[in-house]
Amino acid sequence: MSLMGLDIGTSGCKAAAFDAGGHLLASDYRGYEAVYPALGLAELDVEEIWQAVRRVICTTSAAVQARDPVEAVGISTLGDSLTLLDDAGRPLTRTVLGAADRRAMAQALWLQERCGRDRLFALTGAPLHAFCVIPKILWFREHKPDLFKRAAKFAGLQEIVHMRLGLPPAMDHSLAGRTMLLDIHSLTPAKRLYAEAGLDASKFFPLSTAAKVVGVLDREAADLGLRQGVSVVTGGFDQSCCALGAGVVREGEAALTVGTLEAITPVFHDLSLGPELLSGNHGCIPGLVSGYYTSLAYVTTSGSAIKWCHEHLCCPETGLDELVARLSDGPSTLYALPYFAGSGTPWLDIAQSGMIFGLKLDTDSSQIMKAILEGISYEIRLNVDSFRRASIPIKLLRATGGGARSDPWMQMKADIVGLPIERNLVTEAGCLGAAFLAGLGVGRYSALDDITPLVAVDRVFEPHPASARSYEAPYATYLDIRRRIEGLDLHTMRAEIPGKVPS
Repeated sequence: MSLMGLDIGTSGCKAAAFDAGGHLLASDYRGYEAVYPALGLAELDVEEIWQAVRRVICTTSAAVQARDPVEAVGISTLGDSLTLLDDAGRPLTRTVLGAADRRAMAQALWLQERCGRDRLFALTGAPLHAFCVIPKILWFREHKPDLFKRAAKFAGLQEIVHMRLGLPPAMDHSLAGRTMLLDIHSLTPAKRLYAEAGLDASKFFPLSTAAKVVGVLDREAADLGLRQGVSVVTGGFDQSCCALGAGVVREGEAALTVGTLEAITPVFHDLSLGPELLSGNHGCIPGLVSGYYTSLAYVTTSGSAIKWCHEHLCCPETGLDELVARLSDGPSTLYALPYFAGSGTPWLDIAQSGMIFGLKLDTDSSQIMKAILEGISYEIRLNVDSFRRASIPIKLLRATGGGARSDPWMQMKADIVGLPIERNLVTEAGCLGAAFLAGLGVGRYSALDDITPLVAVDRVFEPHPASARSYEAPYATYLDIRRRIEGLDLHTMRAEIPGKVPS
């Protein structure tokens, strides 16, 4: 019998089936496109997501049905999403994305003035910002009052998938910890915040642990190509699932997920709500099982910025590895700030624009590509340093995701960040982490450490001392450029954004 992990992300979803030893048996991927109905708004179509989910489950289950039929399914979903549902569970809106959607800046500021950012962080462990779910709900109350009044539930994609599977929906603690919906001390709904914001607590689905079996598939199983009796576990926040699937269960380690955006997810054992963590906009998130916590740092555009350069400036037929292999050795004299969808942590200014410095008449597209790759890597180092100031030291990064397959880029990252980077053999760690949760739920595994023998390392990229030294001065220049352009917004949509701090 196999275990299936379903990973629902911003640009697509993937299903993968694994045997009990963590070996990949089959997988399938389907992409979908975000919708941008107006400046600052970013959404996904719920029906398009569901059709993609059905296809990847059907294809993957068909591939293993004869010899290793699926016993249980775990679900990993993107965080900070919001969909308004009517009283029959039908979507009234598209799914509002997290950091890519800027609509709720004014509502976040109102909430900060009413409740205090420090007090909200002390309650929820989540740094207040416009991407949080509560400010987005308040935006609907202000700008779409008819939809707000019709909404019976405010849901994330995790709960919506549960409903579409015919199961009782629930939100796990890791996703709730990303949304400001959770009292992080008691792991119960943050009803004090709901009261302050004037929101009805009954409009949110119940909370649950990540490895709890929410139900068993009956007639829905046949529609998905699964056998009746397949168990479905609650699942968790996608970056937490990626960290779990990367085998990140010890302090001093962090997952480096290289995808549409780039995320760093370290683990630690004690609840941490210090001012340094808040000032870095990192937050404290309950782990997928009890006994540990995670935090999060991210670059808002990684794969998406590379894709932009690849499609518009470079030859689209040329693969990333080939492009990177052509690049000159040593640091570039060009500097790219990869803020194509605002800056990520620790600055977290969603109105900031991306920029390229040092352009000359002889600058070619390959130099711009290299500057973007370096800029993303500089941002990773910046966040590693921010975690260190918050007493969360990182000694090792475990790289997962499609972008981790590029050897030259992984070596560049190791040189710039100054840390060893281990690349897992299974780069789609989100699916493996979700499948492991499924195994925990049905008793195939019994403890968090059982993930360790399932994770195989493909290659370790150690920093090259000479190359690492050569990046010290350019990194200092990069930081200086960041300081100089702080607050510069070319789209004239800036408001005072809660959480924006100078680097």
